[in-house]
Amino acid sequence: TRPMANGNLLARMGPLRLPAGQPQVEDPYAENRAVPTVLEFSQEGKVVWKYTDGQRELHHDEEREANGNTVMVCSKDLKRPEISKRALKDDCLIEVDPSGKVIWEWQTADHFDELDLSQSAKDEIMNAYGSATKTVPNTAFDWAHMNAASPIPEGTGNIDPRFKAGNVIVSYRHLSTVAVVDKESKKIVWTAIGMTLGQHHTHMIPGGLPGAGHILVFDNGNNDVNRNPRHMQSRPNSRVVEIDPIKNTIVWEYNAEKSDRPLWTFVSHYISSAERQPNGNTLICEGSNGRIFEVTPAGEIVWEFVNPFSKLTRKINDNTIFRAAKVPENWLKHRM
Repeated sequence: TRPMANGNLLARMGPLRLPAGQPQVEDPYAENRAVPTVLEFSQEGKVVWKYTDGQRELHHDEEREANGNTVMVCSKDLKRPEISKRALKDDCLIEVDPSGKVIWEWQTADHFDELDLSQSAKDEIMNAYGSATKTVPNTAFDWAHMNAASPIPEGTGNIDPRFKAGNVIVSYRHLSTVAVVDKESKKIVWTAIGMTLGQHHTHMIPGGLPGAGHILVFDNGNNDVNRNPRHMQSRPNSRVVEIDPIKNTIVWEYNAEKSDRPLWTFVSHYISSAERQPNGNTLICEGSNGRIFEVTPAGEIVWEFVNPFSKLTRKINDNTIFRAAKVPENWLKHRM
């Protein structure tokens, strides 16, 4: 769920699935999410806009652009025998206008040769990662797993045409790859490969914030070797990295040692986010542990919160948070 400047929220919802044996509950959004749906709703809960798609599966991310259009992550099941022996769950991007009309579409498989994959990685994909095929038979192969897409905002200060406003930064978790898609040519014009591992929430820091024009990424440090054609090994810790895309180098990094703690005390192997603040601090969501905290550039923790609400998942208390974003105090219409 993304907070919007107008005070509304943009979210993706899907059918409510309750654990077996749990009592049914009233679902006020049931009619709006019989299928995966992107909704804009007010803080009072009123739905003011929604989008569903009969051709694609909406998943993971959506972002409203300044012109009122919405960019969404989605996927289609495709047969591309030149890429894989198995049907692909192939990630795509769409842009829809306020009326719900798709005005731009982009399909990953059409740009397979632009992802700088080695021949061994291509062979892994051709064979559907070997043992991974046995775990989910008769389903499309989630070969790249796009988990974030963010249009580059205006005013970042970048003059390199690869990073012009409107181009889209995407994250492929299984490929440990961050890429930029040129909106006009539809080509992948920039990649950071193996700089991060199983990453989430890739986006460009907006103009007016410290680090504007750099790319901020939550680097999870985890990628199942059976779902990782580059065969990169997992790390026992997570970090947040800031990448200078012109030099393609990491210019700032946060890990637990920056806060005088052991590396392993900051780790979320999935979900999670990071957001730069106007004072130069960074708000971090350690998603798998339901922890949100803010750090200075030097790594001092100046604020921290752990989600006290949990549900029972596989007999484990689960208080996960997918992402977190800070809003101005005057954004809230209601106070407790």
